[in-house]
Amino acid sequence: MKATKKSGASPSSPSPTERRAAQRGAASEHAELESLKESFRIKSEQLRLLAEVVRTANSMLEPEALTAFIVERVQVLVQSEAWSLLMLDETGQHLTFTEALGKKAKPLKEVNLKVGEGIAGTVAQTGRPMLVNDVRKSPLFNPQVDRMTGFKTVSVLCVPLRSRGKTLGVLEMMNKRGGSGFTEADLETTYMFAEMVGIALENAFTFQKIKLLSLVDDLTQLYNSRYLHQALGVEITRAKRYNYPVSVVFLDLDGFKSVNDRYGHLVGSQTLAVVGQILKNLVRNVDIVARYGGDEFTLILPNTDLEASVLVAERLRKAIEKHDYRKTPGYEFVLSASFGIAESPRHGGDPDLLIQKADQAMYRVKESTKNAVATFD
Repeated sequence: MKATKKSGASPSSPSPTERRAAQRGAASEHAELESLKESFRIKSEQLRLLAEVVRTANSMLEPEALTAFIVERVQVLVQSEAWSLLMLDETGQHLTFTEALGKKAKPLKEVNLKVGEGIAGTVAQTGRPMLVNDVRKSPLFNPQVDRMTGFKTVSVLCVPLRSRGKTLGVLEMMNKRGGSGFTEADLETTYMFAEMVGIALENAFTFQKIKLLSLVDDLTQLYNSRYLHQALGVEITRAKRYNYPVSVVFLDLDGFKSVNDRYGHLVGSQTLAVVGQILKNLVRNVDIVARYGGDEFTLILPNTDLEASVLVAERLRKAIEKHDYRKTPGYEFVLSASFGIAESPRHGGDPDLLIQKADQAMYRVKESTKNAVATFD
């Protein structure tokens, strides 16, 4: 009997179309897996950087150094063409450019923005982050800064800097590098960064206030002798590095005891505050004015030689003598002051010795004519 083939379909191999579909599916899964791995790697790196930034930020107690560090590190997390840190002023009504980086950032230090105006002002007012990838379509965008700097803003990512429920300022980034717009992931990363450094920033400002309180004279609101010695050491070191002179002016009020004896210590204290303001108003911003103690005041004049310091001291002497004390503090008397000056490097480079020499020059005036200026001899 002849054998016959068993009927029925045998298992068929995949068709070319099916094989290609399977290959595409496998390739797609592999690509998706690689994409997830890359996303995970980027996120892990960002979290590592954030942790590093927070550790460093929490160890920094100088506000200027910390704000510079913040804007430098945020560019590592999200790269952009320009970025700035704007802080609220004491009134809480204006934002000032504390730090600004980018090719055309220099003029921004003179700009104040009102809270509630523009993208940065709105973020400061609401406390909510904002991402705008086409500023031409945003009614909030204020072109004032672009006109001032010549920079062309295309996109903006702005997040609030907050600590303990209050807004301190905003961190703003403009024009993401590469031409593409900012993403929600960029916003999330920057917002997380801002939240973490906000507390460190508030701590730095609080520390600075406490530090200043320990270095400021309560009565005159000038620096005290403790700060004077620290600052003079810094100024002498800087003067040596850049090869310029720094002068110390020491003055003592003539006739102040009679004001205390006649009108009382309250009027005497008011008079010291008035004299302190006279001194502060007639010197440069870079000059340092301190109440040394009692009715003695000291000034540090950077980049000022002995001859120029004499001119400054004469101007101050005349202002103290001519001031109408009937108006402030409100009593009829006349004051004058005796001045002594020493200069570094001419008279040495030791801070304590320089103050001592200026003091000796002042006492030479005090024991002779009073109401005059003398240099250390």
